[in-house]
Amino acid sequence: MDGTERGALFERVLVDDVPLPDAPLARVIGQLRFGTLSVLASGDEAVQAFVKELSETYPFIEQGIEQTLLFTPGQPIQQAEVGKVWRLRSADRQSVVALTNGALTLETATYQGRTAFCGELARLAGALQAVTRVPAYNRVAVRYTNRLTSAETLSQLTKLIHPEFLGLVGAPLGSGTHLSYTLSQSLLSFDEAGKLLVQFGLLPEDSSFDPTLPPVGEPSWVLDLDSYEEFPDPRQALPGDTDAVSKAAVACAERAHTLFRWAVTPEFLSHFGGRP
Repeated sequence: MDGTERGALFERVLVDDVPLPDAPLARVIGQLRFGTLSVLASGDEAVQAFVKELSETYPFIEQGIEQTLLFTPGQPIQQAEVGKVWRLRSADRQSVVALTNGALTLETATYQGRTAFCGELARLAGALQAVTRVPAYNRVAVRYTNRLTSAETLSQLTKLIHPEFLGLVGAPLGSGTHLSYTLSQSLLSFDEAGKLLVQFGLLPEDSSFDPTLPPVGEPSWVLDLDSYEEFPDPRQALPGDTDAVSKAAVACAERAHTLFRWAVTPEFLSHFGGRP
């Protein structure tokens, strides 16, 4: 499939999912950020109510101290404030809800599709609003990290991924020359709203491009899609109700899905159990 057949990137937004039973998703993260809340700063009562509300779905809890790292394209990693973090884990420990006084995060290794994931993020936002009365959010994000491994799969990258996302992968190299590492980063901005941070590349064994993503003991190729929308003006912030959160999260997920489908070939979909 050449560029003409695919059309221009984001010429249209793709909303139809192609289920991939063997999807190479390492993780999916949804996050809502908000201003520091007095009800969370004054004690743990609101947190305890939040934990109790979610205890049936997330029965395990961990409390700790978190040091936040801020990632800005083209800028050094910056250290933010240290604060309390409460982590709630599902019974199978495959999904984690993290709450700080400034962010609500959902992370899962068992992604069941855009509708279910965004719906769960909205449900969590509803539970948070019920106990804290958080009025609005200043950032919403949905992030997908795809990681391809195994020598068999990596040997087929030029068939699975379109060339715009391969860099030097597949380039002819002289005798005795090996490509050990390549990583690219791009930021797309949209006129209507939102941004999409795209990272992709080939990594050696026991390495990662992100300190929050554990490395694997073999070479891998990654495609990381961080789709988000920011609301710096408090007068135009994202309302705290579940409907607004769900709609915004779905829009982020659809932008990420559109780029994903533009990056991969029909052979990729077949390789991971889908029907192109």
